[in-house]
Amino acid sequence: MSGVALSLSLLTGVIGATAAAPEADPLAGYLAALERSGRLPQEPPTLETLRERLAVAEEQLVRGDSRSSAAGLFALVEAPRFSSFRDSVPFQNAELTLARALFRGGAHASAERYLLRVLGRGPQGPYWVAAHRALVDLAIEIRDHDRLLGVMESLASGAAVPADSAWERDYLRGRRAYAAGDLAAAAEAFARVPRTCRFYPGAAYFRGLIATRRRAFGDARGAFCEILPRKDGDSLAFNVDGRYYMLQDLARLALGRVEHEQDRYDAAYYFYFSVPEDSDRLAEALFEAAFSMYEKGEPAAAQAFVDAFMRRFPDAPERAEMTLLRAHLAVRSCDFNGARTRAADLVTSNAEVAKLVARAVTDPALARRLGRRLVDRQGAPLATGDTEGRLLSLLKLDARFATYLQTLRAVQGDLAEAVETEQAWQALGDAIEGRSTVYRTAVSPEAAQLLTDTEALVPLLADAPELAPRVEALLVEATMLAHPPRDIGPYAAERREARALIDRLTSLRGALLTAGDTLVVESLHELDARLRSLFRQTRLVHIDAVVGRKKRLEIEIANLRAGRLTGALYAKLKGEGALGDDEEYWPFEGEYWSDEYENFR
Repeated sequence: MSGVALSLSLLTGVIGATAAAPEADPLAGYLAALERSGRLPQEPPTLETLRERLAVAEEQLVRGDSRSSAAGLFALVEAPRFSSFRDSVPFQNAELTLARALFRGGAHASAERYLLRVLGRGPQGPYWVAAHRALVDLAIEIRDHDRLLGVMESLASGAAVPADSAWERDYLRGRRAYAAGDLAAAAEAFARVPRTCRFYPGAAYFRGLIATRRRAFGDARGAFCEILPRKDGDSLAFNVDGRYYMLQDLARLALGRVEHEQDRYDAAYYFYFSVPEDSDRLAEALFEAAFSMYEKGEPAAAQAFVDAFMRRFPDAPERAEMTLLRAHLAVRSCDFNGARTRAADLVTSNAEVAKLVARAVTDPALARRLGRRLVDRQGAPLATGDTEGRLLSLLKLDARFATYLQTLRAVQGDLAEAVETEQAWQALGDAIEGRSTVYRTAVSPEAAQLLTDTEALVPLLADAPELAPRVEALLVEATMLAHPPRDIGPYAAERREARALIDRLTSLRGALLTAGDTLVVESLHELDARLRSLFRQTRLVHIDAVVGRKKRLEIEIANLRAGRLTGALYAKLKGEGALGDDEEYWPFEGEYWSDEYENFR
């Protein structure tokens, strides 16, 4: 029972994620009904029992089993028989731990509900500060700074708020103002975050971003440098949390960009090179460092960064730009034939992709198909001739798509659980009435055949992923026709609620897919513009290579007319002049043999 009830609560949390948190959890009603029916264990509700079960749930949460932890905690904080302990410290600890378990499981609205329950007891509560920190983390996770900041400010109105909690609210105010484009208000809010607050590194990073946007590069450099340790092994002069190491890499990248913007290429090289090998930002660092060194006029350093990038990230979206940079570097090194070859290869290898992109930006059906495949892509190596796969690997997707993908997969998983939950309520009701086999038998042979035919469509989706939502919706309908829910009998209300949840999740998934299509189309337009620009630049490479080769020949001709020999020509003529008419030239291959060298001993 706990698993079914937890699924319902988690699903309710997902649906309510865009609205204000509901006041009561429906699970409380289920547990109360189960207690009245005598179907729960009749162990005495003691404070010791509460502590023991709380310890088990905390251990499960530490191991990463948030679902089991939440299921056990629901049975504590919502069971009527433990209500007499609501004001005890272990009970409040159980509420906070449940909120954390729900947060980790992705049920953000339900997590918010229990955090607000803890915070509602006022700043004097034993877990008020911890719950406030968790609510701030929730606001950052779901990017709902404005609404949740208003909720926090309405809590304990007039009561003194602990200093650390007030600083965390200042950080949220800065994030809200920065998102709204109010840089002055954001800078003021971030400046109020002290070193003793765990968000100080984040505030320093945003202060650096604000200074960069104002082109106050000195202030930006100072803010970003605050985040980095002075040298390896130094202790930090501020408090940090788990976000700090990600901010370190972002700060190194930002410093590289600030120095590059001021044409201080050696300093930019230092910061780009300092990004660790295991960083998620390494590809960006190599990419930007290569162009920085090229602009400085250091082709050898630029080539080293290009080679490292292509070796480590052969399927990165920026590989086309790096191929073009290789061609430019070949021109710089006077390898004119190599430059033209690389430029031609760039066009040839991406010609089919460019045609497909040009079609996709004007063909909504093709764009939807690409979007569905992008959602289902698991990072497998690209097959030879897979033009669509190559196109998807070149797309530059921002943080919005990552958030969309995470939400879509959560909703799809919740939809599958909702269907199972509805069927579980049906099976439970049938079992109580002695009809345990009715649930597994279709209402008619025709309905059973329809369900079988629909299930046969699922394997075919591999070749047509854009049809997945329609087939999945059809599968749900066929299942309901073959095994229709009963409107009477035990747990009929729960079945109706589960069915309503299925409908809401189906609608939500459709809205998400539509939003995802919009993001994919934006990325396709960006890729179309990038490829067109790259192809135009390859023409310039060809022109530069032809002009460079012509200029080199003109210089050689001028030198010959003046009686001067170039190094390459002199070496060639010297070797040929040392040979007699009856002699044959043997190119040196690393060692002399006794019959080729008369002084061999």
